[in-house]
This record gives sequence, structure tokens and C-alpha cells, in this order.
Amino acid sequence: MFNIIRRKLVIINAAVLLLVFILISCLLYAHMRYRLFHDTDEILIQSQKRIQSFRNLTEMFRSDHPNLQQEERTTYLFWDSEGKLLGQSPQQSFSEEAANQFRTALEQSPPHTVIIQQISYRVMQIQVQQSSSNGIASIGIVRNLKDVDSTLRSLLWDIAAGIIASAVISIMAGLFLAGRALIPIRNAWDKQQRFVADASHELRTPMAIIRGKTELLLRHPVSTIEQESPNIAVILKESKHMSKLLDDLLTLARSDSNQLQIQSSRFALDSLLRELAEQFRLLANTKEIEIQTNIQESLSLWADEGRIRQLLIILLDNALKYTASSGRIEISGWYQPNAVYIGVSDNGCGIDESDLPHVFERFYRGDKVRSRAEGGTGLGLSIAEWIVTAHGGTIRIESKLNKGTKVELLFPRHPVKK
Repeated sequence: MFNIIRRKLVIINAAVLLLVFILISCLLYAHMRYRLFHDTDEILIQSQKRIQSFRNLTEMFRSDHPNLQQEERTTYLFWDSEGKLLGQSPQQSFSEEAANQFRTALEQSPPHTVIIQQISYRVMQIQVQQSSSNGIASIGIVRNLKDVDSTLRSLLWDIAAGIIASAVISIMAGLFLAGRALIPIRNAWDKQQRFVADASHELRTPMAIIRGKTELLLRHPVSTIEQESPNIAVILKESKHMSKLLDDLLTLARSDSNQLQIQSSRFALDSLLRELAEQFRLLANTKEIEIQTNIQESLSLWADEGRIRQLLIILLDNALKYTASSGRIEISGWYQPNAVYIGVSDNGCGIDESDLPHVFERFYRGDKVRSRAEGGTGLGLSIAEWIVTAHGGTIRIESKLNKGTKVELLFPRHPVKK
């Protein structure tokens, strides 16, 4: 699959780069051609002004006239009113046959290009006033375009060579760009494949248990609910576990596609922290775990209260799961100069140092057997990280094995402009 995508990307990238180079080359050629012809037309116009400065046009028949010696590639053709060639300057520049061919070409006054005997010329014609004509009715100004054609021909060869070189460069650049473009695609694909495999594995276990326990119930259709209550309890437990897993998966899927919106408002964070502390204190009493609070009065936060509640429940649930009896959990919250600080710490089993860099990865669990026994899915901290990031905050975890874990959250104190 990736090879096909790579080939398509190479073709597209190379074609785009080559097309851009060809377009630039065409613009360069057109600009150069325009400049060369424009300069030639300027010479013709200057020649016209020079002719108009003559009092006696017959002087122009002299090939050694000082005003004409500067024009090496400009020829002047003189005609009478009947179209008869009277002369040319410099003399013998063209044969009589070639000179007569210019007569028809010079019927257009503005400068234009003609081809006589396979040679290009830029020509224009001016009408002469009878007072100073001495029989001359019109004068044709002819400029040889040999230098212009030579320059343009050389430019075309250079452009052709450049296009061939650019084709090679475009293919090489296309290979490089395609390789670079495939890196995030490969990473996303690998991440998706791993995510699907992990999700399938997590769902397979509760499904297998539910199926097995259901088959046991069907084997004893005459048994009472009381007799089969252990199997029913297992089915209910696994159903709840699977439901929680599906909810977590849906939350992450929506967060990845930006379908989950953060509805921020100012709310009393201190009240929320104390409320959750009381709720978890009821659960902690069954394990003889003490929950302490260190919360600043009138502490508020600009955030989505529902998402912050979900975040704190994830952190407190983890702390409660992995703290042994007679342990301690502390919930903290106060203002910092430019942030709102929230901390959840415990003196439980902690996290191994090698596992710390991976705790926010989806489905990652350092102690899989223990996590499975506690009902964990390995998605809680991934969701927690997304909630914190969506609010423009930061999350940091410090932990030592068998000594405890501390989770620190920092949120912007004031609304962040997006």
C-alpha cells in the first residue's frame, strides 16, 4: 500500500516541480523576447527621429554619413510616390529583388517583424513631407534581427537543458518529499493499527467472559437467580468494564477528530475539589485510606467544568486503586502568579521509572495483571492528557516505586485567546 502511495506522491511532486520550472522558463523567455524586441523598436524610433532631423533627405544616400555609421544593422530604403526604389543606405545592403520585397512588408507603419529570404527583420515605414522629400515619398527602416534571434536561440537551448536537468532534480526531489510525507502517514497508520489491536484485545476479554458465563447459565435453565447470582455478577461486572472501555474509546476517537468541543466558563474550582474529595472519601474509608485537602479559598478556573470533573475523577480513581490500606491521598489547589495549580498525590505503589515515559500512551499499563484486576483500561491518562492540552495546560507526573505518585496540573489563570 505504501509503495503505491509513494509512487503517486513521487509522480505528483515531480510533475508539480517540473511544471513550475517550465512555467518560470516560459515567463523568462517571454520577458527576454519582449525586452529584445522592445530595444530593437527603440532603435527604430530613434532612427525615425534622426531622419526627421535631416533638412535634405538626399544626404542620407551617402553611406559615410556620420549619423548613419552608428547603425551597423539598420538599413534605410527610399521610395518615390510610385513605389520605385530610389536608393538605400548603406548602399548595396540588399539586392533589388530583396529590397522590393520589403515594399509590401512596409505597408504597416508600426514596427513589426518580417522574414525575407529566411532572415528576420524588424521594420517600420515613415511618410515624408513633400517640402523636403526631393522625390522621396516614404522611407523604410529595416533592422536585422540576427543578434536577437541568436540570443533567443541560445536561451531556448539553455532552457531545454534546464528542463532536462530539472526533470532529474524533480524526480529526486519528489522521492525525497514523498519519503518525508510518508513519515507521518506511516506513524499514523502504525498508531491506528496498534490502537485497533489493543482495543480488540481489551474487548475480547470481557466478551469471552460474558459469553462463557452466559453459556453456563443456559446449561442450567431450571436454576434460580439466587443460585446463579455469582455468574450473573461476573456478567454485570464485565459489562460495566466493557461499557467504560467503549465510552473511553469514543471520547478519544472524538477528540482525535476534533468533534469534542470545550465549553469554557468561570466556575468555583475549590467547591469542585471539595465535592470530589467527599465523594472519594466514602470509597476510601472502605480501604482505610485517608484523603486530605489543601485547597485555597475562592479558587476559580476558566475551563469546561464537566471535563475538569472527568479529569479529576480519573486521577483520584487511579490514586485510590493503587494506594494500599492505611495509605494517604492529598488533593491540592491554589493560585500561582500566572496559573492555577492542582495536585493529586498518594503514597501508594508508585510507577516504575521505565514506565513513566509511556503512561500517557493508549492502552499502556506497566503492571497489566494488576491493572486488569483493578478494572483499568489503560486509557484514563490518555484522556486526562487530552483534557489538559485542550485547555492549554500542562500535566506532569512524578513517581517512585513503592513510595507514591504525584500528578501536577497547571492551567492558565485567565482565558486563552485562540
